[in-house]
Amino acid sequence: MEAKELQDLLKKVGGKYKLVTLYQKRMRELQRGLPRLAEVESGNMWEIVSKEILTSKVDLIMGEEAEQMRKELALREAAEEENEKRLKGESAKAAEAPKPAEAKTE
Repeated sequence: MEAKELQDLLKKVGGKYKLVTLYQKRMRELQRGLPRLAEVESGNMWEIVSKEILTSKVDLIMGEEAEQMRKELALREAAEEENEKRLKGESAKAAEAPKPAEAKTE
């Protein structure tokens, strides 16, 4: 990484500790399979995250705002899970329901 790029990253994020934290969190997300937010020719995660930061695709959110986002995400995931269970229950009931007899015509 060039010194100019590093300075740009530090300025964008607001310090070296925040930058390291952002890299760590975003790389973990990429390892878990979340999609890339920036196109980079190489598959190097360091370059991917650098480009995402420089193009303002990712940001480090901390404090009360981060806590609020975690709560909203947890509620959304719980609602989606409940919806999936409900849909599975409805499809199971439909599969168990007796089928009407077919009339034979000759």
